[in-house]
Amino acid sequence: MSGCSNSFGNRAACGVRQLRRDRRGATLVEFSLIAFPSLILLLGTFEIGFIYWANQELENATRDAARLVRTGEAQARNLNQAQFKSEVCSRTAILVGCGSRLRLDIRSAPSFDAITPPEPNDGSGGLKSDGEFSYAPGVGNDVVLVSAFFDWKLLLSGTTIIRAATPARNEPF
Repeated sequence: MSGCSNSFGNRAACGVRQLRRDRRGATLVEFSLIAFPSLILLLGTFEIGFIYWANQELENATRDAARLVRTGEAQARNLNQAQFKSEVCSRTAILVGCGSRLRLDIRSAPSFDAITPPEPNDGSGGLKSDGEFSYAPGVGNDVVLVSAFFDWKLLLSGTTIIRAATPARNEPF
């Protein structure tokens, strides 16, 4: 016999005692407490890694495409903003949807002091449209700032703007 009497109060107390002694589900409970925070930590690590990778790729693509402006090739080929964006996107792999989510701003001036960096956000905090950014590659010996902004979609939810910029002085072409 189990040692528990038939009265309701004694049976309930006996059931609680037996439940306390039973350790069969302890591993499942401990795993459920650890699994969710570990999964969030793992996803966060992946997210940071992807953002770092995308940022490096955008920096490299912007630097390579800015060379087209610096050497006068963009001006000689009469590249417009869409064609220049295509040049930048052709140098990327992880920036999915580059053609629609990338914004470029190219500013030129006679000196570095005369250039102000662009503000990529519109009034609501989103990324401005292509038409709201300037495209002025300049002429020989001008100072040029090539800025790129990419609307990165986060793994869990939301977006963030990845930025890259390359200042340079045009060669005397």
